[in-house]
Amino acid sequence: MILALTNNEDATCDYLLPILAEAGIPFLRLDTDTLISESSLSYCKGSPTFTVRGQRLSPKTISHIWYRRPERLKDARFSDTPEGSFIINEWSEAIEGFLSHVPRAKWINHPSANVAASNKLEQLSCASKLGMRIPDTLMTQDEFEAKAFFERHNGNVIAKPMSNGYIERSSGEDSLIYTSRVQSQYLQNGRDDLVQCPTLFQECILKLSDVRITLTDGDIHAVELHAADSDGQQRCDIRRNNMADVEYTHTTLPPPISDFVSRLANRYELRFAAIDMAIDVDGNWVFFEVNPNGQWAWLDLTAGTNIAASFVKSFSNA
Repeated sequence: MILALTNNEDATCDYLLPILAEAGIPFLRLDTDTLISESSLSYCKGSPTFTVRGQRLSPKTISHIWYRRPERLKDARFSDTPEGSFIINEWSEAIEGFLSHVPRAKWINHPSANVAASNKLEQLSCASKLGMRIPDTLMTQDEFEAKAFFERHNGNVIAKPMSNGYIERSSGEDSLIYTSRVQSQYLQNGRDDLVQCPTLFQECILKLSDVRITLTDGDIHAVELHAADSDGQQRCDIRRNNMADVEYTHTTLPPPISDFVSRLANRYELRFAAIDMAIDVDGNWVFFEVNPNGQWAWLDLTAGTNIAASFVKSFSNA
């Protein structure tokens, strides 16, 4: 039995689960925003039991856990009160207690592996130690360091968020902070901003293409993404314009890059990883970041990959 841990708005789960059903692979979807109302748990004599929608589970019945996009548990019956928070916390502990009985090797990916692989700064250090080229990088709150870095790279510098870059507003007008070129006037007038918040600067890589690489239990799918900026060069952040004008080309990784991807996943104990790289104008490969729980269904639907088949293969192995 596959457990898919997610929320009810997860489109990637919507995409893959019917494919698993067609392949005859049993699964149970656990949406954290509805789970409490349809579940019960017990623990007796060292054995936990999890009953969901009338289906009784023990850790031994779980072949894999697909850790997709679970969120904090929700239940409208428990209002925003201290007692309600207590109840939600008790549910969380009980569910985590059951899940902790499932061996780490059965998770894609184990939450602790995701956490270990999620810091952008540490990723850069790790990739560099593994022999991969990374952009020259500066994180600072010092305007003089930032200006010196800007001058050293002749103004070819970008700034990018270290977290997810998503700003949720109560008005509903949410924002997404893209990777953007740094303008000289920003450094002249940005002293107050730098003091308030550490900022990540990198040399701007002149790219031939971006490359999105997904790895699932050793299966590698690599796609080059092409989209031009207004100056005709490869776009600084490929995600702009909702990626409506992006062209996709399947590619095979050179052996050194394929080896790096495998070693990076092994370093973080990741069975799944989405890795962003680029090929620069001189043909060199440059590592940007790894997302241990990145989106991938859009590549199957838009670029013609078959990453779903790799998941089917993984989930077919008990």
